[in-house]
Amino acid sequence: MTGCYESRDGRLRLFRGDSRRLDPIATGSVAVIVTSPPYWIHGRGRSSAERYARDLAVGFGREWRRVLAPDGDLWLVIGDRHDGAEWLGMDALLTRWLRRSGWRLQSKGFWAQTRSRERWDNRVNYLLRFRREGRAVRPRSTTLCWMLPLPRSHPDSLWDAIPEPVVRTLLEVSKRRGPVLDPFAGAGTVGRVAARQGREWIGVERDPRMAQVAARRLRLRRVRGS
Repeated sequence: MTGCYESRDGRLRLFRGDSRRLDPIATGSVAVIVTSPPYWIHGRGRSSAERYARDLAVGFGREWRRVLAPDGDLWLVIGDRHDGAEWLGMDALLTRWLRRSGWRLQSKGFWAQTRSRERWDNRVNYLLRFRREGRAVRPRSTTLCWMLPLPRSHPDSLWDAIPEPVVRTLLEVSKRRGPVLDPFAGAGTVGRVAARQGREWIGVERDPRMAQVAARRLRLRRVRGS
């Protein structure tokens, strides 16, 4: 990690760096991970989609598994699309690769973008809840399905955000005590929702510009020496 920002009370922290290595975060210290990795938008064909799913599950999933509490939740908000030849089914590809790494899918939700200028097949977003093998979640009556417009991005943001009602519900149905981690923090939307719920939050963002945007939105200050 090449930089760190934090709130005055230390309950919100943002690290700038690659989340394949989460060295500043203690093993088993995170209650829930809520994140939206960069979507697969540039490749074509099933082999490209498989590489994307494998890189997430293996390249990043090992550290997610290390820092997450044994009964913690991993929520991935992931897009799906048609590549010109077929619908790829990214949720199934990613679930299969994570299952090989010891994760088990516990819940699946859906967010469809409305009033979007995107092609219809870029408006599909899955909400996937994973836990470690042997840590099953009891079924609940909560319906995880939304039809919402894409939130207005922060003027300086490079990427779009998850709607805050979606993030709020995912946190409410997950483990309530302990820090929330977003390893692809972007403009800090998950951090804003976590802070409103009185949760501790840890974000990681590789892009220096986006890290500054998130720090401004969350009123974080740069830690000296970082």
